[in-house]
Amino acid sequence: MRRRAHPDENWATQPDPLLALARKDLAFYDRQRDRARREHYATEIGALAATSSTVVAAGLHAPAWLTALIAGSAVFFTGMRQLFNPAPRWVLASQSGQTLRRSVDRYLLLPEAERDTAARAALRTAIEEVGENELREWAESQRGSAPPAPTVGA
Repeated sequence: MRRRAHPDENWATQPDPLLALARKDLAFYDRQRDRARREHYATEIGALAATSSTVVAAGLHAPAWLTALIAGSAVFFTGMRQLFNPAPRWVLASQSGQTLRRSVDRYLLLPEAERDTAARAALRTAIEEVGENELREWAESQRGSAPPAPTVGA
């Protein structure tokens, strides 16, 4: 897999820095959504193919090493699904991106003359809320997969 370079444009120097920041965040959510979707499909198809192939290999009396190898790949894909859990990340990135996209669209629908302090404040609030919601959801998902943190004074 080849990593694409994403130019780190300085959004603060743009004519409308708030809009540039929102677009930068949108691009991030789009990349995360697409990556999580690809990972989800890869793990699901891999697990399905490996699991069904294990049954076929056993039914055809394939050598034990081959059946074990195929079964091992099924376990691998199941572990990848549990470890990285791409489906919820796909949903979270989609929700965050869509919420932010709607806010940007509302902002862009205003004529430039009407993009006043109130319109900018609404867009800034949307950017901040999307970021806070995503961080909260991520933290909650990590709490569910990790042992509980020790309490202070216990």
